[in-house]
Amino acid sequence: MFYRRILYLGQFAAAVILPTWVLISRGLLDDGIGWELLVYIIACPFLSIAMLAVGGVIAARQSVRAQRSVSWLDAGLLSLWYAVIIAYGLWAWPTLAVAVVILAGALVWSSGWQLFRETRARFRGLVAGFEQAAQAPGAPLRDGAPRVIVINPESDNSDQQR
Repeated sequence: MFYRRILYLGQFAAAVILPTWVLISRGLLDDGIGWELLVYIIACPFLSIAMLAVGGVIAARQSVRAQRSVSWLDAGLLSLWYAVIIAYGLWAWPTLAVAVVILAGALVWSSGWQLFRETRARFRGLVAGFEQAAQAPGAPLRDGAPRVIVINPESDNSDQQR
């Protein structure tokens, strides 16, 4: 729970720190000199935007906001994604770049699916509550007790208005 909470709190900071790490480390390790550095200057903001989008979709879930921690699936995928980004900052292997993109897609899909499932469950509960409230008077409720409406004769103002 502690680790998942740290990931929840640090995901937006990581969206700035990790792309900056890739940009600076590639420049320092002399692999990104010239045109390659220009590619990193263009690609790192896109990585940052992708990380912010994933963090936004994760934070959009009510269960994540209530617990202030990401799910176990999110924690595993985020940890792997962060590790691959850090490794890509050290070694500019094309397979690591592909892994970063594939993990970004996997995170968008899994967090979006979790958001969809949670929102669908909350909506179904809301609709069930509306259906129960809209039942006809005297009809049995879901627990089997009949609905009873009592009208007090003192509250009837039709005689006083004539």
